Amino acid sequence: MEEVLRFLKTYEYVIYIGIGLVVLWTLHKMAIAWRELRSSQFGLERENAQRRFSSGLTGFAFLVLFTITEFIMVSIVYPDFPNTQTLPTATLQILASPTITLQPVSVEITPTIDDLVPTVDITDEDGCVPGQVEWTYPVAGEVLQGEVILRGTVSVPNLGFYQFEYTQPGSTTWTTIAAGETPIIDQPMGGEGSGRWDTTLLTPGDYLLRLVVRDNANNVFPACIVNTRIIAP
Repeated sequence: MEEVLRFLKTYEYVIYIGIGLVVLWTLHKMAIAWRELRSSQFGLERENAQRRFSSGLTGFAFLVLFTITEFIMVSIVYPDFPNTQTLPTATLQILASPTITLQPVSVEITPTIDDLVPTVDITDEDGCVPGQVEWTYPVAGEVLQGEVILRGTVSVPNLGFYQFEYTQPGSTTWTTIAAGETPIIDQPMGGEGSGRWDTTLLTPGDYLLRLVVRDNANNVFPACIVNTRIIAP
């Protein structure tokens, strides 16, 4: 099912163009059959024209049904299917395990430590459980700069999938960074070779990171949230 959805989404416009061309060809054949049906004078001639028109009408109805199905699959089913969601981090693939060479990041922090430690009050339910659901990097109060590798632990019974998100304090809108579906223990979020987060794309300031875990029955565990601060590179 996942592969079918990905195919329909990837070639969405090609499919629509193909359907449009076939529809035009079908309508053309139907128009010819209709003209022959109206001008026919003999029973056999009329019967043949009627059969061609009915065949064209059936094909047209099938194309309409296929178009509606394609629209529903890519516009409604695809966004809600967990493993096919298009995530903001385009370089992350849940199932891929690329070898990534990390370039060292030179960090020059001139403000004092007191200026850098976020003082954000987290009012959401804290579901961080050591050894089961937790962030190992960053930890609460961590200062982030440039591209970082998010690490954590997701080891719960009957794991379905998990996703990690960010927002700014005071906002109720969480943006998904990426997701994973296999257990990890102090590993990059999403598995080895994943978990990259480019903070240079965000405005420096205080942020919250949230780890949301679901089991294979789609039950949600309490979210694990840590507060961080992003500074300019």
